[in-house]
Amino acid sequence: MKSRHATVQLCRLLRESEGNIVSGGHVSRVLSLSRQAVWKAVRDLEEEGFVVDSVPQKGYILRELPSNDLSPSLIGSLISPECPWGEEIHVFQSIPSTQEAAKRIGRQSQTDGLVVIAEEQTNGRGRRDRVWISPRGTGLYFSVFFRPRMLPGRLQLINLAAGLAVRDAIGAVCGKPVSLKWPNDLLYGGRKFCGILSEASSDPERIRDCSTGIGINISLTREQLAVRGLENAASLGAGTETVHRGSLCAAVIEKFYRLAADLANDGGYSLLSRYREECSTIGKNVSVLTEEDAFSGRAAGIGDNGELLVEGKDGIRSFCAADVVHATPDVKDR
Repeated sequence: MKSRHATVQLCRLLRESEGNIVSGGHVSRVLSLSRQAVWKAVRDLEEEGFVVDSVPQKGYILRELPSNDLSPSLIGSLISPECPWGEEIHVFQSIPSTQEAAKRIGRQSQTDGLVVIAEEQTNGRGRRDRVWISPRGTGLYFSVFFRPRMLPGRLQLINLAAGLAVRDAIGAVCGKPVSLKWPNDLLYGGRKFCGILSEASSDPERIRDCSTGIGINISLTREQLAVRGLENAASLGAGTETVHRGSLCAAVIEKFYRLAADLANDGGYSLLSRYREECSTIGKNVSVLTEEDAFSGRAAGIGDNGELLVEGKDGIRSFCAADVVHATPDVKDR
């Protein structure tokens, strides 16, 4: 399934009518579409699972939203009209990786903020080419393809922005306290439930495009995680109320866009200021694991390019990419 501008706009208009009939003429005027194009958009919404009644001589009325919470036009309509991201959303039942699909589709499109979502990934990836297990229907797996205005050496700031966006979205949609571990792991009850990966194509002077993939465990139980070898992982909604994945996805996209826009406008000043306050790693005793060695010390701060500064017995070292283990979790991680 794929959303387009007309279906997103029509969905938003019908939802905002709150069960009242919207005349075909009004829809045509507001959306600048012919009557035939409006009819086509209605049919497309019905294919996504919307129930829309056509009332002769009167117009259209929205009766039911799709049972599928990953309807692309519904997700697009939940994003503020002021946010340019999410105008084109692709939803697949099963693909190897949303990252690879987003890069392939995005580079053939002029759309900035194009989104690819999957019910299941058969080859999902995390940092350092680790596997991200993505069983069908149990999580939210998506990638956002966009063209940031920034230098290649500052790509880590995109990761920080994405981590903050997910944290903000979960607070707004689910009302759950989660903590943010450097650079962009989200913890619930002290266990990781969300991973983020940004990959960019660049030349020496600029980043040409970027794809940021986000995987959130939603409903896997502790037993199901253990069977998959994920004893130390968590799920955001397991054993509690249902999480509407479409609402959460829309909130992440919008908040991610706003943070990325601020990043382009002030060079990362506001992003870094906020991240330094909210990252639970800062001030902790940590072990930093790289491909070459392990380093222990106190997480002293975040550098201007998003790197982690760790103070050890021989001084301060900076890390741009590494795994971090918190030696002693605090209340924010529980």
